[in-house]
Amino acid sequence: MAAAGLAPGAQPLGVALLWAGAYLVGGIPIGWMVGRLAGVDLRREGTGKIGTSNLFHTVGLLPAAVVGPLQFCQGLLPVLVAELLRAPDWAAAAAGLCAVIGNGWPIYMQYNGGRGVASATGAIALWSWTGFAFVLVLVLVGGGLRRSAPAVLLAYAGLPLVLWLSRSSPAFAITAVGIVICLVLRRFEGYRIGRAEPGAAPDSWVSRLVFDRVPSRSEPAPQPIDSVP
Repeated sequence: MAAAGLAPGAQPLGVALLWAGAYLVGGIPIGWMVGRLAGVDLRREGTGKIGTSNLFHTVGLLPAAVVGPLQFCQGLLPVLVAELLRAPDWAAAAAGLCAVIGNGWPIYMQYNGGRGVASATGAIALWSWTGFAFVLVLVLVGGGLRRSAPAVLLAYAGLPLVLWLSRSSPAFAITAVGIVICLVLRRFEGYRIGRAEPGAAPDSWVSRLVFDRVPSRSEPAPQPIDSVP
């Protein structure tokens, strides 16, 4: 029986359903579906990821301009529902994190999804306007300088501190750390440690972490400084 006096979003069953729904909504492969409509399987093109960035570089600006806001809403919607259900801060924060996890590891796509940046930005939009503005400004500046990947890393690495200093709920600052971990893990998806296979470009953890750069089969194969000799 539901706990008396608790809002729907604060009841154990309500919280569980909220988090499960956030994961499932965040995992809807919108980028992949739009790519398929254009005759492209994003899993086999570019970086192999199914998010906005790979769609932009593989298919074009217009499809990416449609998918980007939709993926933003995949992160925003679960947090909005949590607030409408009067869920406590920790439940609303975790709903945003679940959406990011769903985007990066969707059950629909054998747990290989997108980078999770757009959905993460949507999640934090309702957490804190200060944190959202901080991330947005850095991402826009990075895009203008053609250094989007380092800018995204810097923005989200600094987000927990910004949320803490802005006196947002500690739940949001702590959950932001989880989002950073998710974004970094997605950059290392498929990373190979050690010597590159014959004919394949070497993999560099520096390029992965800072520049989100996945080696292509067509790239030359000089050994990076961080590869195992």
